[in-house]
This record gives sequence, C-alpha cells and structure tokens, in this order.
Amino acid sequence: MELLRVNALCGPNIWGKACMLEARVDVSAWQHMGPEDVIAFQQRLAVFLPDWSPRRAPAQRGLPGVVLAEALRDVALALQTLVSAPVTSGGIGPISSSATLAIAVEYEEERLARACLDSARRICLAALSPADLDVAAELRRLRALAEDVCLGRATGPLVAAARARGIPFRRLDDESLVQLGHGGQQRRIRTSVTDRTGKIAEWISLDKELTKKLLAELGLPVPVGRPVTSAEQAWAAACELGIPVAIKPRNADYGHGIGLNLSTREQVVAAYAAAREYREEVLVERFATGAQYRITVVGNRVVAAVRRVPVCLAGDGRHTISQLIELANLDPRRGDDLRLPLEPVCADDDTVQVLAEQGVGFDTVLPAGAEVVLSRIGHSWAGAGVADVTDLVHPRVAAQCVRAVRLIGLDVAGLDVVAEDISRPLEDQGGVILEVNAEPTIAFHFPPLCDRYRPVCEAIIESLFPDGRTGRIPLAIITGCGDRVGAGRWLAALVREPGRKAGRASCEGLYLDHERLKSGDQATLAGSLAALLCPEVDIAVLERDLASVRHQGLGLDRVDAVILTRLPGDAGSGLAAELEQAARVLVAATHPKGVVVIEANDPTAAAIAESFAGTVAAVHLRGDQVIIATRDGAEQTLVLSERVLSTGSGHVSGLLTAVAAAWAMGVPADAIGMRIDSAIRDGEV
Repeated sequence: MELLRVNALCGPNIWGKACMLEARVDVSAWQHMGPEDVIAFQQRLAVFLPDWSPRRAPAQRGLPGVVLAEALRDVALALQTLVSAPVTSGGIGPISSSATLAIAVEYEEERLARACLDSARRICLAALSPADLDVAAELRRLRALAEDVCLGRATGPLVAAARARGIPFRRLDDESLVQLGHGGQQRRIRTSVTDRTGKIAEWISLDKELTKKLLAELGLPVPVGRPVTSAEQAWAAACELGIPVAIKPRNADYGHGIGLNLSTREQVVAAYAAAREYREEVLVERFATGAQYRITVVGNRVVAAVRRVPVCLAGDGRHTISQLIELANLDPRRGDDLRLPLEPVCADDDTVQVLAEQGVGFDTVLPAGAEVVLSRIGHSWAGAGVADVTDLVHPRVAAQCVRAVRLIGLDVAGLDVVAEDISRPLEDQGGVILEVNAEPTIAFHFPPLCDRYRPVCEAIIESLFPDGRTGRIPLAIITGCGDRVGAGRWLAALVREPGRKAGRASCEGLYLDHERLKSGDQATLAGSLAALLCPEVDIAVLERDLASVRHQGLGLDRVDAVILTRLPGDAGSGLAAELEQAARVLVAATHPKGVVVIEANDPTAAAIAESFAGTVAAVHLRGDQVIIATRDGAEQTLVLSERVLSTGSGHVSGLLTAVAAAWAMGVPADAIGMRIDSAIRDGEV
C-alpha cells in the first residue's frame, strides 16, 4: 500500500467544501485478497483502534483494493479525531481500476493530517500482516505534533466564534497569529490578544509596580508594597509593611515566582530567592487575604468572572500526598492533550510552604477524610479549577475593573482580584486588584473546567466586528479559457469608486488599482491570498486558472461573483473534465445572493451554471448593445461606443463579462458607461 502522491486542497474543492488531502494509493499488491483475508484485516484494525469500524461491508464495494483504500481514509480521519479536532468528511474516486485509487481526507491542519495519513498507512500495513505495531506510541507522537501545530486553547475557540459569525479566517504563521476578514476589513488576533492591544498598554500591564502605581493614582484599591533588590531589603520591607507579606517578580507572568502569606525571615528570604529566578526586580507587598478571582473585561464591560479553586486532595489513610497527586492525574479530564479541560495536578512555587503550614509534606499519608490544599492560588497550569461567579460581581467592582483596563489602555484584559466576597465592594473588605493581564485565559470560561460557559469569545469577536459585520469585502473571481486578463482589468476599473481601492490578482501580477505590487503569475491561490492580505484593498478581483483551482483548491470559503469566460467544450477529454470540475467548485462556492456570469453562446458554462440557485447573468453583444439577461427574465441593455468596439473582439469579450458582473454587483448602468470611457481615456485597459 503505497502513497504515490499526496496533495493538499485548501477550501472548497472537487471533493467538497472542507479542506482535503487528496492521495493516490497503490493497492495493486492486495487486489487479489479473498473475503476471509479482508475480514481478518478489518478485525486486526479493530484491535489496533477499538473505536474504528468500517463504514460499509466489503461485499458492498466488492474489490479488496477499494476496501483497503477506504480503510486508509477512515483510519486517517479517526487518528485526527483522536489527537486533534474531529474531522469526518472523506471520499474515494471513481473506481476505474482496483490497483490505483484516489482518496480524500478532510483536515484542519495540513501537517497533522499528513502525519495521520502516514500513521494510518503503517497501521493498515500492520493489519495486513502478522507484524505488531505500537499504536499508543503513534498516538503519542501525533498528539505531540498536534500540540505544536494546532491552534491553542485561546486562539482555537476565538476562531470558532468567528466562523460561527461567518467571518473568514487565515492562519498567518505556525503559531497563533490569525487574520480575520479580508483586505481593508481585516483584523488580527494572537491567542486572546487583538490588533487593538497596544504595545505600550501591554508593557504597562507586565510591569506590576507601574500598573499598581497608576491604578492607585485613580483611587483603585491595590496592595501596598515596594520593589527591593536584596533579601535583606525584602525582610526590611516586610517588617515595614507588616507581616504577612507576598513576594513576586516585578514583571513575571502566569503566577510564577510568587510567595504568599510569608511571616518569617526564613520564608521571606526563600521567597525572594525564588522570585529572582524569574526576574531580577522583586516586589514585596502586604498580603491580601481572601479568595482569588479572575475578572475578564472586553471593551467597556465585564463579560465573565471566575473564582479560582485550588487543588484539594482528600486522604484515604493509605496513600501519601505524592501518591494522591498521581491518583488525581488518572482523572480522564486531566492531561497534556489539547482537547482536555484540566492540566495535570502538580506542585507550584509555594506548595511546600502551604503543605508545611498544614502540618504535612509530600511523604505524609493523609488520614481518611482529611483534606489538604496544594496552593493558595488556583493556577490552571498546576491543575486547579474555577467556578463561575459572573452574576455575583458587585457593580462597583465591575466598574473599577473596567476603569483599570481603560487606564492601562487595553481592549481585552483579565484582572486578578483578591476579595473575601466578590459581591461586596472591595473597599469594604480590604480587597485589592492585584494585576491587569493583557492576555486573559479564555479556557477559564469553558466547561467542564468551569461549571458554566460565558460568551467571552463572542464578546471579543463582537468588539472587533460590531453590529454583525463579517470582515468581508466584495470578491469576484474570473476563470475559464477566454479573456480572463481583459475581464479582470475591466471589472477592476468598473467597480472602483472614489475612496475605494481595487486589488487585482492576475497572471500579469498583483495590483492595487494601477500600481503593480508584485510581478509574475498571480492567478493562483497564493495570489488570491496576497490580494486579500493587503489592508488597502476594498474590493478584490481575482483571476484563477482552473487547473490551479483543481490542484490547490479554491482557498476561500465563498465568493460574491464568478465570471466563467469560455470553457473547453470537449468534456470527453480528461483535461476538459477536470477543468469543468474546477468550474463547478467555483459556482458551488458563490454566495446565494451573488452572481455567476457566463457568455450567452457558451453551452458548457451554461450547463455548469444551471446548478446555481442565485442569479445567472448571460451576456452577449448585439450590434453596439451589451445585452445582459438573467434567468428570472430581467434584462439590461448598455450601448458601447464605436471607440470601444474598435478595440478588437477578444478585448470586447472580456469587457462584456466584466460589464455583466459589475451590473450584477450593483454598479448602475449609467455609471458603467462613464467608467468605461474613463478607463479608456486613462489607459487603464
């Protein structure tokens, strides 16, 4: 079972709307298997992957090679589901030969999907022979890869919220930088940080002492303290402030290096040394008692709040605390897998002291019924949980949190607050705002980590795209074997308006209005994406070669207008059939309220457009008149000047389809005439 070729199809393609890996599989060595061999193969697969089962019985497809190819496809899908996000779509090509078959496997991340396909091949080969295979090791390797290449617990849910709003997205790097929307309407996110998060605001939030100073100037409650540069200064500050105290790095993050409730010189000195491991500058603050809360602010409102719940272990009279930690990590909700809600339980920076204060250590056998906590703070990275308290936040506390975030200059933030009761004003109970974080933890607000979901992701997306906006710009694609270049030039000239720039990707290059940004053939997926990356583009006119669509995928979830210039008429040839398939992909991806433009005398294009439920505009030239007719009986006539007609039939052919597309996209007929004359006068076409 050999993979002869594996090709990634991005976006809508001949197999469907989802991204697909298209693989050609050589199964010639196995095409003579008997029915009993096929059954044995499937039984061994079920041993390797208990959750796997064939989609259909072998007798339904007959040929053993087909059964193997389908199993390869289904196992590749199952592996992705086991280690990443669920994917379900797949396909198998027309069966003209049982020796070489084409299969399609849906994917979210190409690198992971390719690795899963390779693993699926190894598993299938092992199932075909007596050889053993460590499937658990394969899964561990794939999960590690998923950790590296998949969007994380912050960016992934944000992208999902954007997709639910119909907002297109594109991943811009191997980390978590994502473009939402197109052209001049695009925004960008990286984890829970948006492109509105200013560098200065982020810098202020990282400096805990500066943050505290600014908040105090506005009368917001913050812990009293000061920076120190030595252990002796730390103890002197503790005595001055009054014990107990807290010690923390001045600008560390994720709760690392923090010592709490320190009352002795030895504790202060040790905590200072621990803080110095993270940063040279250290703060000593008066310790604030109470529960730890995380309050998330988006824009001008509190959208969610949780109380951190430190890990609590219950004794059984038989196991040590270290062993109880190991037992807690057997919880199926815990682990390093991206899909799991809870991190493994582990010690944090003050666990030893917290245990000592409770009179126990890691080697203590905890009596049955006794309980210990591992930390004063519920760090998620140490395995702690949270409880939703959004509805309990006092209005004054919420207002103070919003004011603090606006003061720092952030658009999205997570505030760490200490209070005995979050439903009371902070001043009434000695509560304080500890920190303002520029990268709030979105996972805090998702079940089962939290007992109730709060729409934090939706709030962030709404702040970027208010009032139902989707970040889309008008988008037209020109394809076929006719005058694509001419049609693209004309359409860009006809849809351009004052204050709106047209981006055009064509085989001539990448253009912004009249300026060529990039030379070379841009009638490709890369050229389309480049045009939509440009923040100056308000409307996109994209030329795509049909072969590019067939072998790369459309790469865009939908378009507003498709112009089918003349298509190959010989559908019986292999090449023409493939190009026709690609044209159907474009038509299927057109928005129902969009338009498909064809030449009236092109029967192939007319047959393809027949499946489109929206507007189909057929255009032809009658004397000096452009006649645009739609299926609902509407007709538009536009008269061309002799100057236009004298430019040549090929040139006019591109103009006709461009005129029809511009009219269907809402450009008034009288404006089209004026823009044609202007384009010729200015030498645009």
